Amino acid sequence: MGYDYLALKSLTLRGSVAGFGNQIGVGKESNICTVGDEEGNPLCLKLHRLGRVCFRNVKEKRDYHGKRHKMSWLYLSRISATREYAYMKALYDRGFPVPRPVDCGTA
Repeated sequence: MGYDYLALKSLTLRGSVAGFGNQIGVGKESNICTVGDEEGNPLCLKLHRLGRVCFRNVKEKRDYHGKRHKMSWLYLSRISATREYAYMKALYDRGFPVPRPVDCGTA
């Protein structure tokens, strides 16, 4: 929850998020919540959760950690969020039908 607070704080300070709503989804990698921007527009917020029991083999399946053997699940979640935002922004900027990326709380 500490990283969630820090991400929400940075998103709020940058004006990307002004209000927090309900949790609308839970998956093996993340929680999805509704939020609102400063104009009252509804947005979705994805909170990454790579350390869940059902998703422990992420270290073998993803290249987030290079060759290191020990990695914090919080750090892996941060890398995951940053990469997903970058890929989604690149796709959106090139006209692909993906949700509009607004901000990344880890930046």
